[in-house]
Amino acid sequence: MPVFDAREGEAWMVVSLDRPPSAQGGLHEQRSCVALVVSDRDAMPSLLPARAYVTMAFPEQVLQGIGLEGVGALAVDVGSALFWPFLTFAWVCATADRRQTGLTLYYTERLLQEMLVGVVVASLRGEQSRTIGEGYSAALSIIAARVGDPDLTPAAVAAELNTSLRSLQRQFAAHDTTMDRSIRAARVAHATSLLEDPVYRSLTIERVAHACGLANGSSLARAFAAEGLPSPAAVRAAARRR
Repeated sequence: MPVFDAREGEAWMVVSLDRPPSAQGGLHEQRSCVALVVSDRDAMPSLLPARAYVTMAFPEQVLQGIGLEGVGALAVDVGSALFWPFLTFAWVCATADRRQTGLTLYYTERLLQEMLVGVVVASLRGEQSRTIGEGYSAALSIIAARVGDPDLTPAAVAAELNTSLRSLQRQFAAHDTTMDRSIRAARVAHATSLLEDPVYRSLTIERVAHACGLANGSSLARAFAAEGLPSPAAVRAAARRR
């Protein structure tokens, strides 16, 4: 059984396997594979003994960003199109001997996180059809997954959900917000996490802006101001003093 070094604010994806994953993810592998997303250690069900486990820790706020709160333990659809590419990539990252620089580590973590969000969303959609109330959560999941995409707009989110923009805007209004504000808040939250993390100090403000889907540092500064925050440089400086 995997051993959890649980930290406050973390969630995990736990995968049990009979063998290391292959890129193809054949049916024989899927039948013996169990995957769970766990945000509450006490909700973790017992797993059957396996030859291999993959455990990935990530910020619990990632789940909240896609409209999931207090999930406890969620069974993951191991047959989804994204699961096996994600698992294979995660396995390679976990077993690779080469050390990564701060910049490559950032892009690796970001890609893993985006793929993980996609896997969770695919599992949720497979379990239940989307009601009107779920459109808001589904939109949040797309915003979280595409926070670094400069082409992320309310219209793009509506198109991906195959729903009308006006209908989606009404759902956001029912939550006392707008789609534009939610996109901006997601970009600012992601930028703040990069600016405060010492691992990413080598990233310039301009690079941080690009990683959050914004054109330049000035755009990032305006987004911070709109969210009532000091400048990106001030946020980074304050984090260094802590």
